[in-house]
Amino acid sequence: MHNTKHPNIIFRYWLAALFFATAGLLIALYSAHSHYQNYTDPLYSSFCAISKAINCDTVAQSPWSIMLGVPVAWWGVLFYLFFLLILLTEDRRNLAAWRGWLFVMSISSAVTLGLAGIAIWKIKSLCLVCLATYTVTFGLTYICWLGQRRCKEAFAKGAADVTAAFHLKTTLQNYSIAAGVFCVSLLLLYGLMPRYWLLSAIETSADISNLPHGLTEDGHPWIGAEEPLLTIAQFSDYQCFQCGKMYFLLRNFLAKHPDTLRLVHRHYPLDHEVNSFIVPEPFHEGSGKLAKVAILAAMRDKFWQTNDLLYALTRSKGDKVTTISLKDIANKTGLNINELAASLTHPAINARLSRDIREGMKLKITGTPAFLIDGQVYQGQIPPQILKKINELPE
Repeated sequence: MHNTKHPNIIFRYWLAALFFATAGLLIALYSAHSHYQNYTDPLYSSFCAISKAINCDTVAQSPWSIMLGVPVAWWGVLFYLFFLLILLTEDRRNLAAWRGWLFVMSISSAVTLGLAGIAIWKIKSLCLVCLATYTVTFGLTYICWLGQRRCKEAFAKGAADVTAAFHLKTTLQNYSIAAGVFCVSLLLLYGLMPRYWLLSAIETSADISNLPHGLTEDGHPWIGAEEPLLTIAQFSDYQCFQCGKMYFLLRNFLAKHPDTLRLVHRHYPLDHEVNSFIVPEPFHEGSGKLAKVAILAAMRDKFWQTNDLLYALTRSKGDKVTTISLKDIANKTGLNINELAASLTHPAINARLSRDIREGMKLKITGTPAFLIDGQVYQGQIPPQILKKINELPE
């Protein structure tokens, strides 16, 4: 007498696998969208940018988010498309199919463990969307293991509607087609996708090099209107990805409103070497040194071109600049290399930076970017009502 229980269970496992694979594809598509927004939209912040330890944006902005010239999220999109293709084209009653799916997902789980290790030990931040992807991957692997076990039991008991043969030739053909689609899609993606994560923000921002500039009465660099209707002071850290995005957004506003808007730069590096009260543990290492270089540049009337260079430098290196090439900075800005070297330990520059940090602490600033506008402090982003006010300024 045939056992009809096993085929029904196998079908349920197949439906569960289909559900998980579809969920994995949707999550990967969202990750790809979030990665793109992180690099192209100055005002974008993902829903899970919660803290230093849980922050999707930190993961997306890391150089580890790119693998072999393609964003990791897009590798996920292609993988789940590949898996859905073999899941839909193979016979779920075929024991070889379940074994093949389990083999593919076992490899995927191993890769997932590697990515999780990179997030924990290299990036030192976790992404909730990535955690959802890990859950889907391991869940799908477990479902495939259960499915192949049930299919094997059904085959051994001669259950109804269970394929008795492995159909190895058909299985290999299906995998070959799916693998071919995967490789062609990957090549098209690699060849056609713009390298938006490599594009320097300077290249996409308006030129403000000819605008009036100088130092405020208390020594902070400013650029823009000599008699402004609105002044924005930005507290920045050169290792802060979002600081650079907001700065280049403000550059574009300055170009549109050169006679009514002024931007003031304030140093607030979240580097434990210079700002240990706010940051007691290592974080944004090297940003204190970059700030000292910028302070010297302000003394030599070369602040804004140096400012642009430092932001571009940290963006190209994935905001992990722990060492800086003073020679490169000197060559690109015209600053004296000996003065640059001395700036890293010069007492007057150290005092200038300490004063900036103390002023930020008095304003209860705990992170960057932060903005001081009309006496009000805004941390993280400039609110929409202020952006609207900027846009309404006379040109």
